[in-house]
Amino acid sequence: MPDSKSHVCGGFACCHPYLWTPISANQQIRVKYYINTCYRKVVQLLTEQTMTLLTGSILALLRSTPLLASSWYYIAAATLSACNRPEEIPVIFRYAIEHDAAQYPSSLHTISAQETWSRLSPPGSPSGSTASFGSEDESLFVECSNADPDRVRIIARKTREALLKAAALVGLPKSINSLIQLRNATPHEFREDGVMRPEIPMEEEVHRGTEFWNRVYGKVSRRVLSQMSTAYPDLAHYTLQHVYSPLLSYTDVLSVKETSFVIIACLIPQDVNPQLKGHLKGGLNNGATKEEIMSVRDLSMRICRLCGISWKDEVAKLS
Repeated sequence: MPDSKSHVCGGFACCHPYLWTPISANQQIRVKYYINTCYRKVVQLLTEQTMTLLTGSILALLRSTPLLASSWYYIAAATLSACNRPEEIPVIFRYAIEHDAAQYPSSLHTISAQETWSRLSPPGSPSGSTASFGSEDESLFVECSNADPDRVRIIARKTREALLKAAALVGLPKSINSLIQLRNATPHEFREDGVMRPEIPMEEEVHRGTEFWNRVYGKVSRRVLSQMSTAYPDLAHYTLQHVYSPLLSYTDVLSVKETSFVIIACLIPQDVNPQLKGHLKGGLNNGATKEEIMSVRDLSMRICRLCGISWKDEVAKLS
C-alpha cells in the first residue's frame, strides 16, 4: 500500500496518495515533454485567436486599394462584420482617422497593430487582446487631437451606416456586435444621439425603396421580384417593404453607389454568387465604374483570406 506522502509525477505533486504510483525517471521526462508540448500548443492557439489580423502593413495595403481612397474603411468594416470579426473594426476606424482625417499629415507616425490594440484595450487587458468593452467607464476612445472634426464625423457616420446596412445581408447579430465595437471606440462628440432616418409616410418610403430596387436590378427587376414571390410571397413583400425601403434606399449618409459597395463587400464572404452577380451589375447601375467594383471585390477578398474564408468556386466578377 502506498505511504501517506504524495508522489511526484512529471514534476507535479499529486494531491492524493492513492491516485498515482511512483514512475521512473524516464517516464517523468516523457510526461514533462508531453505537458510542455501541450502548453506551447495552447499558448499558440490563444495567441492566434487574440492577436489582431490587421498589421500596419496590411492596413496600409487596404487603404491604398485603387479608386477607393474615400471609401476603403467602411468597405473593410462591412467585410469584417460579414466575416464575424467585429473586434477588428476599431482598428480600421482608428487607422482611417489617423490617416484620412489628419490636419497635419506630415506630423503623423505610422502605428503598429500592437500599439493600436494597446490604445484601444481596457486597462489590464493582455497585449493584443480582442476583449470587447462592456461599459461606458471602460471605453477608451481614439485620439482626435490632430484630426479634422468634420472628417472624423464623416468617417464615423459612414462606417456606422455601412454596418447598419450590412444587417440586411449578414444578419442583425453581426451588425449589433460590430456597431457596439465601433461605438466604444468613438469619442463622445462623434457619436449619434438620435435617429438619423426621418419619419416619412409609409407610401413615400416604399416608393423610394421600389425606385432603388428597380435601379439596382434594371431590366430584370420584375423577374427577380417574381422569383422571390414564387419561392415565398412573404419573401418578396418583406424584402421590398422592410429591407430596401427603410434601410438600403436611405442615401443621406451613403449614396446609392456607396451602398452598392457595401452590399458587394457583404456578399463576397458568404459565397453567394447568384446574389453577388446581380449586385455587381447593380453597382454599375448605381453609377460605379467596372474598375471601382473590381477594387471593392479585391479589397473584400483580401480581408476574407485574412479571416480564413474560402469559396467553393471562383468568386463572381464582372466580365
